[in-house]
Amino acid sequence: MVDRGISQGAELAVGVLVFFAIGLGIDSWLDTTPVFMIGLTVFGVVGYFVRMYYAYNSEMTRLEQERAAKSREGRA
Repeated sequence: MVDRGISQGAELAVGVLVFFAIGLGIDSWLDTTPVFMIGLTVFGVVGYFVRMYYAYNSEMTRLEQERAAKSREGRA
């Protein structure tokens, strides 16, 4: 299995920067305090971690199924 840590870190950083920039743009356009900037940044971070959680669970389920299948083949 290939370590995807660097690409996941870069994806998180770019995603946070994109949501930050969108929020900053909305705050500048509406002349508001940094409510949208903070809100969209938090939304991006939480969304990414939720995505990582589901991807991790999916991968672990797949690996457990493979391990169980190999175990059954060894007994047969």
